[in-house]
Amino acid sequence: MTSVSLCRSLLATRPELNITVLDARGLCAGATGRNGGHVKAVSPGVWYERKKHFGVKEALRIMAYEHSHVDYIAECVRENNIDCDLHLVEGLDVYHDTSIYSNAVSALEDLRKYDPSLASRYTVYMAREELDKRNCRPHVVGAIGMPAATCWPYKFVTFLFAKMLKAHSSLNIQSTTAVTAVLDSDVDDADTAVVRTDRGDIRARHVVHATNCWVGDLLPKLRPFVSPVRANVQRQVPLSMEGKPAPITWRAENSFWLRYAEHDYDYMVQRPDGAFIIVRANTGRRATSDDSTMDLHSQTHIRGTTPLLFDFRVPAMQTTHAWSGLVAFTLDGSPFVGQLPFPGRSHQWVCAAYQGIGMVRAFRTAQLLAMLILGKEVPTDYPRSMFLTTDRVRKFNGEVSKL
Repeated sequence: MTSVSLCRSLLATRPELNITVLDARGLCAGATGRNGGHVKAVSPGVWYERKKHFGVKEALRIMAYEHSHVDYIAECVRENNIDCDLHLVEGLDVYHDTSIYSNAVSALEDLRKYDPSLASRYTVYMAREELDKRNCRPHVVGAIGMPAATCWPYKFVTFLFAKMLKAHSSLNIQSTTAVTAVLDSDVDDADTAVVRTDRGDIRARHVVHATNCWVGDLLPKLRPFVSPVRANVQRQVPLSMEGKPAPITWRAENSFWLRYAEHDYDYMVQRPDGAFIIVRANTGRRATSDDSTMDLHSQTHIRGTTPLLFDFRVPAMQTTHAWSGLVAFTLDGSPFVGQLPFPGRSHQWVCAAYQGIGMVRAFRTAQLLAMLILGKEVPTDYPRSMFLTTDRVRKFNGEVSKL
């Protein structure tokens, strides 16, 4: 998602640029191709944390920035006529804990004091009749809706790359090509860096690290600040009383975050064929950079607990596919974007670490990076807390030293 948006933004302004995209595996084989395609901002309950950490102005900018991805991605799909199962929905936070729900409602009212327009994007549901309409079981204490979308990220990315390859002979994509090192220098006569791969070397004026949770592999100085975490995913289909696949008799007009605590939730979207993609987004997952296996606790939860917590309107659900994907977290909750502030890295940039919500961060963050590379002025609606600055690194080093 990052690389396709970056290439699209760069080539829109500088179509003559020579750009090479390198991927150690198949194109879109990592987190973008493995996630459920849920384009939805986080719960309003996070407002209090962000206001405290970043201040009101920046917190508002972060909230609005995440929400804007729904419109930007939808516009891109319509503009390019992309067949990626885009479905505009109401994204619903479904609360199972009274205190967490009350905190979210309170945070929304506090947010309204500062930005009524942003707060108006949310709708609070507490009446039993409204909750029942949205397939919330009786134990659900409340819900908060907001504009959201679902899509198939793999189709979105590969369509755009295919279109750009036809239009720009200067774009080159090399998959199954592992980068083993980036050799750089700050000396005045060094106008390029060397990207060393297992198939040969490439010289480039700009090298962008867009590897999300793996960013520390080639950038050891960022490794202490980025935590790779494995999320677990399943595809489930409805079954009849006889245990056979059941016809789909209803269409969910919502996507869902089933929230059990402020930082404990599953998310769930429905595919056009009626199947549900369910992701265990928190408890039970592991801090690891290995997505070749899965976590037993999380996979068991998705298979057994989620159908008990959500009304699928069928006797049972069957898991047809299960897999994992990796997300990345930073110490302050913001991604890394910008030129590397380290000696010997003058030709290198980073755009990574999206806190597990890359679908509402990666696309526009890459657009921001394109502006920085091209020397353009950055519009005021982009959060400044994402920039990887010397001061931010210094602060992180201080926090790590305390551990």
